[in-house]
Amino acid sequence: MGEAPTPLGSAATKLVPGKTRTAIMLPMSSYLSLAFVLLALGVLTAAAAVTAMAFALLRPPRMTDGKAVWVLRRISPADLGLGFEDISFNIRDEQTGQPLRIAGWWMPHPKSIGKCVVLLHGYADAKVGSIAWAPVWQSLGYDVLAIDLRAHGESGGVYCTAGFWERHDLCQVLGQFRAEHPAAKELVLFGVSLGAATAAATAALRNDIAAVVLESPPADFRNAAMAHMEHLGAPGRLFQKLALWLAGRLARCEFAEVRPMDLLSKIPCPVMIIAPDDDPMVSDAERSEIKQALDARGGAPQDVYWPVSTGHMLAIQAHRAGYEEQLRNFLGALKR
Repeated sequence: MGEAPTPLGSAATKLVPGKTRTAIMLPMSSYLSLAFVLLALGVLTAAAAVTAMAFALLRPPRMTDGKAVWVLRRISPADLGLGFEDISFNIRDEQTGQPLRIAGWWMPHPKSIGKCVVLLHGYADAKVGSIAWAPVWQSLGYDVLAIDLRAHGESGGVYCTAGFWERHDLCQVLGQFRAEHPAAKELVLFGVSLGAATAAATAALRNDIAAVVLESPPADFRNAAMAHMEHLGAPGRLFQKLALWLAGRLARCEFAEVRPMDLLSKIPCPVMIIAPDDDPMVSDAERSEIKQALDARGGAPQDVYWPVSTGHMLAIQAHRAGYEEQLRNFLGALKR
């Protein structure tokens, strides 16, 4: 006769000479519960990773004096031989409705002739980084104003938003600056990387900017951010896109509204773009699209696209003499 079947969930014991083996068989519902728990843990882990990535995008590490000494070998314009004054602008944060302090350095030219450039730094940097370009601008006769963008350096603010809220900050800063420095007749915006995106977004809102110079501008912050996350070893594209979506919701901003390549057509003044050909934040296709967007601008014959053989934000180091010459030629062609 055959053996009677063993009930599901009971212990089955089979005698083998010299050995006893017991097998435990679990109900199907127990396997489903385990699978559900593992799935829930996976979802929670993914959600935590996406949230961490989103906050990392919105809250880059601030440039401190200690970090500036270590990385940049300077903490103020005095280390570059430039006279300066600490200044600040108290504005209204359009994101929160609360007061917001924007810190800055004012570096007037010894023989000021009413020309001023506003220097805008890159992501996770500060005004102490952007003053690397101050000596060149002063050699061209410009007063220099360098500011810390929101959530950077000594400025207030919690979230960095790729130019979305920064453009409104800068508009208020420029309004206060013009009121306090009426002699500054010619105002130029110069930005690198994140600063370039902010300069473009701000210039698209104003008609009192003489020119805009954009170095290493991202074609789209979202693509640049994903390239940065890839470099840091962050999880794949799905996680990165979810992090960008969440970042937009947390900061109540739309990164698509401040794509530099789209803003070029809305900027009423001449534009110069300094485009490194070895920039990991901008693909070859995006570089081509940026140039096409600049070429497509109507009524702007003074625009300049300068492709340069170097890396992200490194043109001034690689081509110091050529850099100043290119700026001089571009600025000299402005309508007075």
